[in-house]
Parts: sequence; C-alpha cells; structure tokens
Amino acid sequence: MKDFDFGSFGTGDEGYAQYMTAFDRNFGGEDTDGAFASDDDGACGDADAEDDDPF
Repeated sequence: MKDFDFGSFGTGDEGYAQYMTAFDRNFGGEDTDGAFASDDDGACGDADAEDDDPF
C-alpha cells in the first residue's frame, strides 16, 4: 500500500499525526481547553458595566 503524502508534514502515519496536530492547533479539536476556551469565563470584562452607567 502506498503511503499518503501530507506535503510538508511527511508521509504515512507520521505525516498524518503531524498534520492532525497542526490542524487541531489551528482549527480546534475535540479538546475544549483550546485557545478559545477563555472566551466563556468572563475574562473579557463585565458585560453589565455599561448598564450601570447613568449617563
């Protein structure tokens, strides 16, 4: 069986593993602790702060 070519990641199982690692890092994978997980914890500020402004 011919190994599949994954371009600069290599061929076969090792190329696939490197490709998937890069893909998951860039587009997210099944892991919910990725780069965008902090968006849900309120770290971006207090959403109600504008509502408290009397002006």
